[in-house]
Amino acid sequence: MRIINTRSRTPRQIAEELARPALGTAEQEAAVRDIIEAVRARGDEAVIEYTRRFDWPDAAPDRLAATQQETAAARDEVGEDFLAAVRHAAANVRRFHQKQLPSDWMDLAHTGALLGQKFTPIERVGVHVPGFTAVYPSSLIMTVVPAQVAGVPEITLLTPPGKDGAIPAATLAAASELGVAPVFKVGGAQAIAALAYGTQTIPKVDKVFGPGGIWVMLAKKMVYGAVGIDGLYGPSEVAIIGDETADPRLIAADLLAQAEHMTDSPAYLLTPANDLVDPVQSEIDAQLPHLSRREIAREALQRFGAVVLTKDLDEACAVVNEMAPEHVQICTAEPFAQLAKVRNAGCIFLGSSSPVPMGDYVIGPSHVLPTGRTARFSSGLGTMDFMKRSSIVYTSQQVLRGNLDTLRALADLEGFDAHLRAVQARLHRS
Repeated sequence: MRIINTRSRTPRQIAEELARPALGTAEQEAAVRDIIEAVRARGDEAVIEYTRRFDWPDAAPDRLAATQQETAAARDEVGEDFLAAVRHAAANVRRFHQKQLPSDWMDLAHTGALLGQKFTPIERVGVHVPGFTAVYPSSLIMTVVPAQVAGVPEITLLTPPGKDGAIPAATLAAASELGVAPVFKVGGAQAIAALAYGTQTIPKVDKVFGPGGIWVMLAKKMVYGAVGIDGLYGPSEVAIIGDETADPRLIAADLLAQAEHMTDSPAYLLTPANDLVDPVQSEIDAQLPHLSRREIAREALQRFGAVVLTKDLDEACAVVNEMAPEHVQICTAEPFAQLAKVRNAGCIFLGSSSPVPMGDYVIGPSHVLPTGRTARFSSGLGTMDFMKRSSIVYTSQQVLRGNLDTLRALADLEGFDAHLRAVQARLHRS
């Protein structure tokens, strides 16, 4: 990993130096736009065309939905131990997200005025579960369970099939265990377009959720407005803040756990402890050969890994705030002392016994988190992402009269005389 010293640069300059370039070329954007327009215009015909081209050569409209027989076979294949793991993880995720449920409220704010809010689940959501270089039942759990907690009545799952038309058994079995149906064998940009506009087979939804590669991200960006989207997620990333007490073996393991996602997954160590750097690198070299995805992890660390040497922990936190990364891991003598200083992060892991994989798989918060510095203005996926907030207003004649002069001043200034007349009409009724 390259080493960067903050001596001559500000935290913002460091973050900008490490920031990845914007994802998606003009050619990729044009190709995704063509797919979206084709699916919008031709429905199933276009979905089948692109599914045959990219995933499953024998795709057909009447074979897109997973069958009960396929689901039963998937459950048998994964076995009871896996299904028990799904139940355990889902229970933790459900417990965490139930605490996020909002409450409707009403307030007699003024005599004769009743104000409030009500929260309503989105009616139809679509969830895309990726499947490019690995199988991701965890992404299914982390997206579907918050939707169920919110009370979403219709959840449609789409995930890419293999060349044989089969959905990975773990994904299909997890969907079954969570009670999700229908499940369609479609992935990529064509899946997002199908959810946004609907086809003869795949229902149109109100909001699209779930991570994916560049084609999925660009498609979500382009269909926004026709449907809602949860966010635009790039490569997974971690920033680890460590001091002289940090264990190099654990830091290396955590960096590698991040780097094995994909070859473009950033992993950073920020530390004022110069003596930590070489031991961490030695541990990386020692641990890499034992990983099944070692070539992916090696390339990720070579291309997007970095050690940032800071003057102290305060500066390390300042750099992290400019990075606004998906995961922040604090491996210091007093991690809770640094917590208040970290303002921009998708999820914060405190202490050496709190590795990011606990969040990825089982402990509770959804692992669908903002990436690429978007934690400056957005949050991890939560219960409220599957709900809408409606304001409630009741005003009496007394309140109309009491606010008439203020309303008149603003309406006159903006030139909206019909607004004023609509209020006056209620005060001058016989």
